Amino acid sequence: MGILYLDHCATTPCHKEVMEVMLKYFNSEFGNPSSLHFYGKKALHAVNNASRQVAEIIGAHTEEITFTSGATESNNLFLLGLYEWLNRVNGNIILCPIDHKSTLEVGKELQRRGIDVRYGRVDAKGQIDINFLMDLIDQNTKLLSISLVNSELGVIQDIKTLSSICNAKNILLHVDAVQAIGKIPVDVKKMKVDALSLSGHKIYGPKGIGALFIDRSVKHLVKPLMFGGGQDVLRSGTLPTPLIVGLGHACSLAQKQIDEHHTKVINLRQAFIKVLREELVTFEFNNDISISIPHVLNIRIPNVSSETLVLGLGDVAISSGSACNSNSLEPSYVLTSIGLSEEEANNSIRICLSPDLTNEQIKTAVKILGKKIKNITQLQGEFV
Repeated sequence: MGILYLDHCATTPCHKEVMEVMLKYFNSEFGNPSSLHFYGKKALHAVNNASRQVAEIIGAHTEEITFTSGATESNNLFLLGLYEWLNRVNGNIILCPIDHKSTLEVGKELQRRGIDVRYGRVDAKGQIDINFLMDLIDQNTKLLSISLVNSELGVIQDIKTLSSICNAKNILLHVDAVQAIGKIPVDVKKMKVDALSLSGHKIYGPKGIGALFIDRSVKHLVKPLMFGGGQDVLRSGTLPTPLIVGLGHACSLAQKQIDEHHTKVINLRQAFIKVLREELVTFEFNNDISISIPHVLNIRIPNVSSETLVLGLGDVAISSGSACNSNSLEPSYVLTSIGLSEEEANNSIRICLSPDLTNEQIKTAVKILGKKIKNITQLQGEFV
């Protein structure tokens, strides 16, 4: 049977088609896209085609796409790249407290450099508190950065309202869309966002490649963090053609299949919940599934340590939160931010579904999960 993988928010397997289109750029068409000869021109054509594919999935212009090593670099490049401008205009920025550490840690660095960094507040569902946000904003607020979909809760932020506020007050809006791409429609022009980050390995593409969209009207405000051959105005370095091609094809596949996959994952989520209840497992939802992507279920199981459960599930791969926090013994800052106690946070698990899963696999995984939970609670009862 193999291990049943239910941790697709952490990473996804590279799609077979993606691997196939990448292969020739490792060997037969290995040219440097900056070279002027035949091999270079072939590679450059492939890079330009991938730029178009990435731009299309988010409704951007090709020239607004910068390839990076992933969303962590994209977040760093945009936020740190604004440092000189923020410092010059004495601007402050606002971050969401439950966002990925690649944003929050950059906030700490900007604060260390003297930038006024403010933090919004979220409600019990994980959505940004608009009234609190409005109180934070003043005439010097220049940027709001927020994840479109939270990686632990799957909650979708109200970007329409946020972009309206930002546009009215001349505030830049940066969106980390890592967990949204391929799962819900994303259009940077309709959403009226100024910058957006994405990663390949979250959408069945290769690891080590991502992209940063910056609207051409504000790109001049961002300064590069790396210098060299100037392959991109914001990022020097030889372009990794195979990875870029893989990201482009992954975006193309995701765009074509988004509606079909969304419907399928909704059905898988319903099946997961149904079987879990049939297994008589006592649990509570941490996320409101009515405002979350169907791919993410975050639940807490009273008196069952998530660490014990995750490590004890030999045949099922789930997580107790974001992969970037997996080495920390602290409870999830996302869950405590929405009002859970440390104990409740430590009793919580995250299940991330994929349209490639079958109902039979879901049923098998939940039965294994239910059996392990019963074994843990029974064992604990023996020691009471």
